[in-house]
Amino acid sequence: MKVFSGRKFEVHVDKVVLPNHRERTVEYVKHRGSVVLIPMLHEDEIVMIYQYRPVIGKWIYELPAGTMEEGEDPLATAKRELIEETGYEATSLTELLSFYPSPGITNEIMHIYLARDLRYVGAKPEEYEVIEVKPMKFNEIESLIMDGTIQDGKTVLGILYLKNKGIPNL
Repeated sequence: MKVFSGRKFEVHVDKVVLPNHRERTVEYVKHRGSVVLIPMLHEDEIVMIYQYRPVIGKWIYELPAGTMEEGEDPLATAKRELIEETGYEATSLTELLSFYPSPGITNEIMHIYLARDLRYVGAKPEEYEVIEVKPMKFNEIESLIMDGTIQDGKTVLGILYLKNKGIPNL
């Protein structure tokens, strides 16, 4: 049963039957899904953003990301969000992986894309987004993850995945 409907998600409370045949009431966020972008500006430089997040009340470093519109596929979202949040357009977008960021409370799935061959076309942030574009060297991002400065989960996963996958030129 839907108990709340917002612009980006819905909150549901439903009774479910578990694989062990027990019934349970679950409260969860129904989400359309989202994308995360790793925009490679140069061989060892990534376009990061520094964004004010009102839910946690602070600025954080993160990879650009955004929610899929109703009926939109992840690739279309990736193209749109990259321009909106960073001002860059990519000639090459490659999906690296998909993951559930918090499967205990939401059905959201995030798709991480590597964006290459960037050209600047001008940012178009949503009116509620407070973003500063911050190109950073890969090793600087990695250091900020390891010292706890970068706490955004999708960013940590994306950068460490990229490092461990062995993407050329890193």
